[in-house]
Amino acid sequence: MEETPKNLNDTAVKLAAGGDHREAVACLRRALAMDGSNPILWFNLALSCRALGRLEEARDALFRALESDSVDVDALDTLGVTLHELGNDDASAEAYGRALELDPSNGRVWNNYGVLLFSRSSYTEACSCFEKAVTLIPDFDDALYNLRDTYEALGRDDDQRACAEILAARGVL
Repeated sequence: MEETPKNLNDTAVKLAAGGDHREAVACLRRALAMDGSNPILWFNLALSCRALGRLEEARDALFRALESDSVDVDALDTLGVTLHELGNDDASAEAYGRALELDPSNGRVWNNYGVLLFSRSSYTEACSCFEKAVTLIPDFDDALYNLRDTYEALGRDDDQRACAEILAARGVL
């Protein structure tokens, strides 16, 4: 097989899916040596670096991906998550805000933004985010779980129980 950026990326995706992120990173670095402006390669590198706990490398790779494709909602969302994990919550909020400007119907971004707000004890705002996420993706158990916890933090016992019942019916609790 010829070693091209596409083939190396495909191999890296398979390696990452199997949990071998170190080898995936090696493949992606070889691919980036051939095509250093490819945002997909940078994004995939960020995912594997993040999986390895190399958050600064993941952040830097996401910034590189966004240099070439500034409207990539997945990259902005992952950047928001990574920045939050690094403790840079203001920049994380900016990344989520930009992602939601581009795609206000993205339930995953609403959920992740809600997680950030919940961690800041902004429960009312987090609640709105989780409600939007569940409205957009009704079977999104993570968002429903987060909504349940937020209702509990807000003292909305009836709503909290309703979420818990749905999660129990789905076998999540």
